[in-house]
Amino acid sequence: MTTSPMPVPQAPGRLVTVAVLLVASMTIMANATISPSLPGLKAHFADAEGIETLSALILTLPSLSVILTAGLFGYLADRMDRRLLLALATGIYAIGGGSGLVAETLPQLLMGRLLLGVGVAGSMTLAMAFAADLWQGEARARFMGLQGASMSGGGVVVMLLGGALAALHWRGAFAVYLLALPIAALALTALWPYARRAAPAAAAPGDRAPEGFPWPTFAFVGGLSFLFMATFYVMPTRVPFRLAEIGVTNSLIVGLVMAGVMVTAVPGALMYGKIRRYLSEMSIFAASFSLMAVGLFTVSQAGSVWGVALGGLIAGAGMGPAMPNYSTYLMAKVPPAARGRAAGLLTTSFFAGQFASPLVSAPLVASFGLRGAFLALSAALLAIGAALALRAFHEASGRRRAWADV
Repeated sequence: MTTSPMPVPQAPGRLVTVAVLLVASMTIMANATISPSLPGLKAHFADAEGIETLSALILTLPSLSVILTAGLFGYLADRMDRRLLLALATGIYAIGGGSGLVAETLPQLLMGRLLLGVGVAGSMTLAMAFAADLWQGEARARFMGLQGASMSGGGVVVMLLGGALAALHWRGAFAVYLLALPIAALALTALWPYARRAAPAAAAPGDRAPEGFPWPTFAFVGGLSFLFMATFYVMPTRVPFRLAEIGVTNSLIVGLVMAGVMVTAVPGALMYGKIRRYLSEMSIFAASFSLMAVGLFTVSQAGSVWGVALGGLIAGAGMGPAMPNYSTYLMAKVPPAARGRAAGLLTTSFFAGQFASPLVSAPLVASFGLRGAFLALSAALLAIGAALALRAFHEASGRRRAWADV
């Protein structure tokens, strides 16, 4: 029997809010947590053929599993008891992530990363679906911003923790994934009353959801999220090697630089609800791509760790309001009974971009070197940002003409 979200008469309590935020934060640990371990991992498996590309793929390999399974989790989230899905996803997450502590061979490490991705697919899809169900209209926009800030703040913690543990041993960062166990215990307790539904929720007044699934809207949002993540993830996959190029190899310093990216993402995500009062969704898309372009350009021109760190800070500022913008834009146009599917598809787009990132940057690095690759990607991002800004201008002009006609 098909089940779908039930209406929630009032805002959820603090425990429920914290639980959803922590489940969402698990996704930020998936790939970038072990970024400081990459040089040590590469040295350990130095005899493996193609380790330069494989070391970057190990970082983003969970994304492949997400691509293959997030849609399934989204489908099931609209139709079955979410308690079972949440327990399954978090258990797989902990096993797959923690396997890096004991994996002896590269194939074992790769299999663990694939298993981690299955857990990530479930946790992110369920977090997004719960957020869309439990908060409506402007409250949803504010919560999505808070969720984005939580993910970025969690990223700071796990980057620093991963960097510190990787400085002790390259395997150390994999221990961070075991945090999924206490998070799962809290989430299963707090979300118990909301995990099983039987009645469809009404759309909020601010939502513009049609009866059918809005495939054209998803094609636009999904395509943008893919491009954004494909370029953003050159930071964790290539910046450690860019730092090594200028003589910085300390894992803790690498972790600090990567944590800086997340630090500047927090204010923009927290202020997303307020930003939306002054800027349209399309304008936020344009600004995020433009800031990313400036950040990557700064990294390409940097001659010291401070220059690379500055580029990361600017890129993080672009990421902050962008992440809640994607989910808010899509969920406002999706029927309540299809929110799980929408969450699964958007999750697929995000992680498809992450997985594709090293495959996109590898030929650029081979042709132009690390500096040239960052420069080329910054030019591409700037072009996308300009195109989105033009679309935002046309939409604003159309609204002004409509008001004038009234």
